[in-house]
Amino acid sequence: MILEVKNINKSYSNLKALDSVSFSIDEGQYVAIIGPNGSGKSTLMQILTGLFLPDSGEVNIFNLGLKKNLTFILSKMGIVFQQPTMDGELSIYANLKFHSQLHGMSHSLANSRIKELVEKFELKEHLTKQAKNLSGGLKRRLEIVRSILHNPKILILDEATSGLDPESRKNILTYITDLNKNEKLTIISITHLKDETLDVDQVIMLKNGKLVFNDTKDNFLENN
Repeated sequence: MILEVKNINKSYSNLKALDSVSFSIDEGQYVAIIGPNGSGKSTLMQILTGLFLPDSGEVNIFNLGLKKNLTFILSKMGIVFQQPTMDGELSIYANLKFHSQLHGMSHSLANSRIKELVEKFELKEHLTKQAKNLSGGLKRRLEIVRSILHNPKILILDEATSGLDPESRKNILTYITDLNKNEKLTIISITHLKDETLDVDQVIMLKNGKLVFNDTKDNFLENN
C-alpha cells in the first residue's frame, strides 16, 4: 500500500465537502477518482497534496503521516494541477531546468532527464519556445514532464485533459497510461469523465462528499 486515506472529513461553514471518506491505493496502480462537480474531488486533491488539512481523519503516504512528513512526501510526488502553473515567460527548457534546481538535481542528471522526457513526450522541437506560446496540448505535456522530472513515486493529476481538443486529450491519456504500464508509476487521476476510467485499475467515485464506489474499472463500467 502506497497511500491510505482513513475516515477523512472536511467542512466549509455548513457545507460537508468530504464525509468519512476512506480508501487505499497500492503501489503501481493507475487509479481514477471520479465524480461530478461538487462531489468533493477538488477538496480531496487539496488534502492529498497538503494544501488543506482535514478536519478529522488521516492521510498516510509511504506509510508516513502526511501532516508530519509533508516536505519529504511532496519531494516524492509529482502534481499536475488543472490550471497551468509553469512560468509563461520561460522556455520549455528553462521551466524544466528551474524545476530540477528546486529538487536539488545535479546539472548532469537534470540535462539527461530533460533530454529523455522531451523526446518521450515529443517536445524536443519546441524546447526554446516560451511556455505562453504553446498550444493547450503542449502546455499539458510540459506540465506532466515537469511533474515527473525528479522521478516521483506518485503522480497526481487534476483534470489533466480539461479544455483540450479530442486529439490532444487522446495523446495525454496515452502518455499517462504509458507512464503507469512501462514506468510502473503510481498514478491518481482526478476527473469527471467516465471514459477516462477505461485504462485504470481502480475507480474511486465520490458524490456529495461521500464515497459511493471503490472497486475495479470493470465493475465500475458494468454498474455505471
